[in-house]
Amino acid sequence: MSRRLISRFAAPLARSLTQLPRVALPGPQLRQASGVVNAETIGNVMRVDKDSVSIMFGRERQLLIHVINTAKEGDAESVMAAMDSFWSSKFGSDGTDSWTLRADVLEKALTDKKPGKCLEIGTYCGYSALRIARHIPEGGLLVSIELDPLFAAIATKIVEHAGLSHKVKILMGTVEAKADRISDYLLGVQNTTSGLPSKQVDFILCDHSKSMFVPDLKLLESFGVVGPGTMVVGDTTVYPGDQAADVSDLLTYFATNPNYRVQSHQGTQQTFGITVSEWVHLP
Repeated sequence: MSRRLISRFAAPLARSLTQLPRVALPGPQLRQASGVVNAETIGNVMRVDKDSVSIMFGRERQLLIHVINTAKEGDAESVMAAMDSFWSSKFGSDGTDSWTLRADVLEKALTDKKPGKCLEIGTYCGYSALRIARHIPEGGLLVSIELDPLFAAIATKIVEHAGLSHKVKILMGTVEAKADRISDYLLGVQNTTSGLPSKQVDFILCDHSKSMFVPDLKLLESFGVVGPGTMVVGDTTVYPGDQAADVSDLLTYFATNPNYRVQSHQGTQQTFGITVSEWVHLP
């Protein structure tokens, strides 16, 4: 074919090619990693199987999703029931006796004390915060402090879903770092022991690092947050997922400090358990 003929048909041929519909060619197929995430991609949405949720989100975030999806909003009892069912599905009967004992001890202590303002050290996901807040009258306050920012965020949302945000203030950090803010939040809330506004709490639950129970109590005493009439519940139980720790310091501190009187100690495993003590010494 001569150059002249080629040049004659080249332009029309080029124009016709540009008018053909474009077809996207399939890209290289990616091989799915075995044992990581079994997922199906649909557009921009990733559908993930149930077993992979724990890998991606962790059990605490799974708990929040479960509570939001199954518990009635504004109903603390429904939220706690949803949390109970979730943990039962995760751990089965492990720790059930200890959890039941803890609930019974807390209920009795709170019923007897009838606290107006409380402090919890170690919020975790907010279960105990809900249990305590149910006993606080309108105008009362629970300040709960949590070191882990994710747990603090989850607990805040769970408390909100239960409809108790007006009674619970969750702080993120340590007692040492937040002692001033704890005092500020508590100041002005009426104390049921004295009947006067003060920063002293009626009730405190220690449920954080067991090695910090005594140092944190001493610090709170120096700030006037813990004082005459304050009931202290220390939970040294080793729950599923926890590691055992030396708990003798707390029991020794209560036993040797003339300000405190140990009201009960419910053992769970060996020396571990839940201790209820009250500051009874009047200066």
